Amino acid sequence: MSEIKYRHVFFLGIGGIGMSALARWLAQDGVQVSGYDRVETPLTQSLTTEGIQVYYTENSECLAGVDLIVYTPAVPSTHLVFELAERLGIPLVKRSGLLGKIAAGKSCIAVAGTHGKTSVTALLAHILKATGLDPLAFIGGVLRNYESNLLNGKGKYLVAEADEFDRSFLALHPQLAVITAIDPDHLDIYGDKNSFEEAFLQFANQVQAEILIPESLGYFANSLPDKCWITYGIDAGEAQATHLVHNEGYNNFDYKFGDYYLSNLQLQIPGRHNVLNAVAAITLSILAGAPMDKIPAALHSYRGVHRRMEVRVQQPGLVYIDDYAHHPREIQTVLSSVKEWYPEAFIRVAFQPHLYTRTRDFAQGFSQSLEIADEVFLLDIYPARELPIPGVDAKLIGESIANTQVHYSTLKTLPIEFTQNLTSPSILLTLGAGDIDTTVSHIQHQLEERR
Repeated sequence: MSEIKYRHVFFLGIGGIGMSALARWLAQDGVQVSGYDRVETPLTQSLTTEGIQVYYTENSECLAGVDLIVYTPAVPSTHLVFELAERLGIPLVKRSGLLGKIAAGKSCIAVAGTHGKTSVTALLAHILKATGLDPLAFIGGVLRNYESNLLNGKGKYLVAEADEFDRSFLALHPQLAVITAIDPDHLDIYGDKNSFEEAFLQFANQVQAEILIPESLGYFANSLPDKCWITYGIDAGEAQATHLVHNEGYNNFDYKFGDYYLSNLQLQIPGRHNVLNAVAAITLSILAGAPMDKIPAALHSYRGVHRRMEVRVQQPGLVYIDDYAHHPREIQTVLSSVKEWYPEAFIRVAFQPHLYTRTRDFAQGFSQSLEIADEVFLLDIYPARELPIPGVDAKLIGESIANTQVHYSTLKTLPIEFTQNLTSPSILLTLGAGDIDTTVSHIQHQLEERR
C-alpha cells in the first residue's frame, strides 16, 4: 500500500460493512487501525479479535496518534470526532475517497445498482479467486465461504461494490462494471428520480471499457452511445441464462455469451434473481480473463452471503430465510421468488423499515410488496442517521396493506410472537437493513426448539 502513507488510521463508523472491509485491508497491510461505532456487534467484535481497537464512547483519547480519519456520511456531522479533527488538524477522507485512491492503483471492476450489488460483488470475487485470478475485493456483506467482507488477493483486479448513496460510486473509474438496477432510492440525497438516474449515467460514463446492463434496462443503455455496453438477462440479452430449472434451494441453468457456452451450471443459492446475478458475475469473470473450464466448479462451490436469501432453518414443512431487503422492489423480488418455489406455503414476514425518509417516500410501495405475504409483522423504523419525521412510522405502511394480516412487534418480543401458531407448510422471512439481524439467532433457536 505504498501509495497511501499513514501510520495510524481511525475509522468513524468502523462497524459499517464497507468501512470494516477497508479497515481490515489497512490493518493487514501493517497500518495501525482503530475506530468508533455506536454499538458493539459481532462485526466489531471480530475486528477486535483481529487487533483493531474499537471505541463505543465519544472521547478525545481515541484520536491519540491518529494521522488520518476515514468517515462515512452515515455518521451525523455533530459527532465529537469531527470537532476534534478540526481542532487537532487531522485530515479527513470519506470512505468512498479512500476506496477510490486504492482502486486507482489496480484494474478495477465495479458493481453498482440499487439491488443485487452485494450478491454480484461477492459471487464475482469468489469466481475470480476460485479460478486463480486472486482479486482484492471489498464486499458489502460477509461471504459465507470465507466469513469475511474482504478478499485480500494480490492479483491485478480490485473488485468493489460501488455504492450510490451520497454519490460515493463517482469516486471510481473502473475498467469493467455492471449496473444491476436503477430503482429510485436515497431521495433524501438526490431529491428526485431524474437526479438519481443522472448520477448513474455519470458513473457509467466513467467506466473505461465494457459495462453490463440488464436487458430490462435497455432504455438506459441507449443513453450511452459512446460506451461499449453488454446486456444480460434470463432468456434475453447478449449474455444470458437459458434452460433455467428451479429446484428446492438451488438453480440449474445453461449460460451463453457470444461464442462462450457453459452447460448444466448449478447455483446453490435459491431465487430467480440470483440467477440473474450469476449471469452478471460470470460475464464479468470472462471479460476479466477467468478460465472458462474452472467457472462451473467455482459457481457450484459458492455459498452465498450472510443475510442475502440466507436459509437459517429448513425442516419438513418449515423454512426460515433471512434477507437484507429494505426497498420495495427488493421485498417484491424476494417474496415473489418464495411464492414461486413454495406456492402452497403460508408466508409470514417480519419487516423492519429503514430510515424515516425512505418510509415516507415509498410507503405505498412497501405496502404493495408486503401484500404478497399472508401475514406481516412490522417493527419500528430503524432511524440510522435520521431524526424522526412527524407522522412517519410503521403504521404508515401497515394501514395500507390489503388482504394480509398485519401485526406490530418489537425486537424483544418478535422471536416469540413470530414463531407461534405455525401451520404446515410455512415460510418465515425476516427482512430489513437495520438491527433486525440481532433477532435472527433467537428466532432460529425458537424454531429449532419446536422439533
